[in-house]
Amino acid sequence: MKTGNLLFIGIVIGLVLFGFFEFLGLDPTYGGIIGAVIVGTLIGKKIGKGSEKYAFFSIFTYNLIGWILVFLFTSDGKLALQYGSIALSTLIGFALVMVFFYSIIGSFGAFVASNLSRNKQDEGL
Repeated sequence: MKTGNLLFIGIVIGLVLFGFFEFLGLDPTYGGIIGAVIVGTLIGKKIGKGSEKYAFFSIFTYNLIGWILVFLFTSDGKLALQYGSIALSTLIGFALVMVFFYSIIGSFGAFVASNLSRNKQDEGL
């Protein structure tokens, strides 16, 4: 499978998980960690060695899209947009820190998954 297709699939799966966890009302921190681990593991298994940067990009992209949609279409986001620059800059800063945090966790998940799949291949020889 081409890397571009896999990145697109990772972004779509991440957005679906993001929306699902938001719909369930799960804490965004836990939902983001679970989603990042799932997407990172899938990318790590499919791509193999060097999948960390692809997992980071995919998780960063779907989290960024998800948080923008949350800010635009929820009452909390609209409230933050109405309060102005201080509230908005604080929320954007928090969201960016969390996006980087999730991306790093997902990259680590991809690293572990690629190493485990590589070790299983080495045992078969």
